[in-house]
Amino acid sequence: MLINTDELLPQHIQRIYQEILKGNFINENSSKNGNSELYEAIVSKESELRAYFKPIGYILIRREGYFYFAHDGAPDSVSALEKIVDYIDIAHFLRTVDANFGVGYRFSLNSIENHLNANLELQEQAQKMKGILAKDNREFLEKIIDRLKKDGFVEEINSANSEFIILNSYDYIEAFLNEVEVYE
Repeated sequence: MLINTDELLPQHIQRIYQEILKGNFINENSSKNGNSELYEAIVSKESELRAYFKPIGYILIRREGYFYFAHDGAPDSVSALEKIVDYIDIAHFLRTVDANFGVGYRFSLNSIENHLNANLELQEQAQKMKGILAKDNREFLEKIIDRLKKDGFVEEINSANSEFIILNSYDYIEAFLNEVEVYE
């Protein structure tokens, strides 16, 4: 099947492909790097893009408010599982901070640090998290936020006050968290 790339918004094809290579999410509620514009471009040509990327081994996945690409080949199941387990720990920790923590949630680093400093249960939970080693609470939280930012689940909305928003793609983590029961 031949696909006319001129009809696929050629100005976006390269950016979409770059996001695929990085394993990033394309979020409707992101204001960084034209991500929401890219989201709308994919929506407008979703089936064509799905057909365009399939022959090179990528499957376009659409969820509520975000897209991502899955590789058609078998992933490294051990590292993928370890990553999911780490994210389940992080999500459980953040829900302990605030039960409303989820897509669209806005927070500051200082507010979460204040919760952590004042709550022994949170401090114990933080110490049990194997994937995040830190010398103090601030560094622990910075590492969590940096990881969430790097993987496309959080975006900084105010660098002066270290304020963030949880992007639609965080639903990817919540889907796993909702499927497992966390034991202490």
